[in-house]
Amino acid sequence: MLEIHYLEGQNEQTKTYPAPADFVRQQQLEVPDFEDYTKLTKVTVDGEPLALTDATMGGLYNYFIQK
Repeated sequence: MLEIHYLEGQNEQTKTYPAPADFVRQQQLEVPDFEDYTKLTKVTVDGEPLALTDATMGGLYNYFIQK
């Protein structure tokens, strides 16, 4: 399971996906779930934290595309 913690204004929100591929698929839609510039506070895959060099939704998308 992919768990994404992100900022919406000053509030932290959480969104989960069954798998990283589901997140990638949603981001490829004409109207994606998130804007690329959305800031991330924490991301985990199956409970393990990811260390991202670009802590944005666009950075997360690129991380999974390059894997």
